[in-house]
Amino acid sequence: MINYTNKFFNLNIFKIKDIMMHETTETNRLRNIFDRISTSKHLMNPVIVGKYDDELILIDGANRLSTLKEIGCRLIIAQLTDYKNRKIKLRNWNHLIYDVGINDIKEFCDANKFRYKEITYKEGKDFLKNNHNCVLVSDISSGKPLLISLPKKFDDTINRLNDFTKFYFNVHNFDRSEEEITFSDLCRYSRRKGVLVEFFKFRKEQIVKIARSKAKLPAGISRHILDNRVLHVKYEISKLKSDKDIELKRDELNKYLLGKIDSNKVRQYRESVIVFDE
Repeated sequence: MINYTNKFFNLNIFKIKDIMMHETTETNRLRNIFDRISTSKHLMNPVIVGKYDDELILIDGANRLSTLKEIGCRLIIAQLTDYKNRKIKLRNWNHLIYDVGINDIKEFCDANKFRYKEITYKEGKDFLKNNHNCVLVSDISSGKPLLISLPKKFDDTINRLNDFTKFYFNVHNFDRSEEEITFSDLCRYSRRKGVLVEFFKFRKEQIVKIARSKAKLPAGISRHILDNRVLHVKYEISKLKSDKDIELKRDELNKYLLGKIDSNKVRQYRESVIVFDE
């Protein structure tokens, strides 16, 4: 990597209490991350924080932050971004729920008073682009889609969205899928039956509004894209348990980062990468 200063990727240490969350945690992922972090001496990956005026909003890493808070940490390492910067893109994750069909979705909607209608997939995608009160669910085996209506008032929309995700959160296995992966590709390549859930588009201003409110977005829907995302920064968890001497800890972190750069132990990648975890 070019011998930049550490400001190139803007890592810093913040008090957890100063960071606002916009989404809930996901129980299964939280349990896995808790098991890993609580038995480790080091935190490896910083969370991502967006600065919006004087507010700090967590835009990635809810499970890591919640885990650190639960084990008694008061500080966290975060990569700081300007949330108003147009280079910070807000996208969605889609949810691919396994071993359920469109009729299971209908039964849940009927039992929980969700309105829905059968439409073509193209009609559903067009509706998602122009409306902020619906969810599109499509069966990857039959190709049948279902458009589910949500309330028009934004706060009520978020509450009902949480009600809808109760259908599968901690009940059915599901994966997050990048919205760039098309429904037709999922139908072609997936080895398991299931349904794809696609959400309406959010704006950054709405993420800020959610962060300020009590009702949070269900886990794993918002997806932020930024340049030069930093991974594998090794930092002692024990140092995060006290918020004393924070400036000293920040100085130590800066020296650590510059030492890694100077010893040629930092790599910058631009291409898309597929990683098989060990």
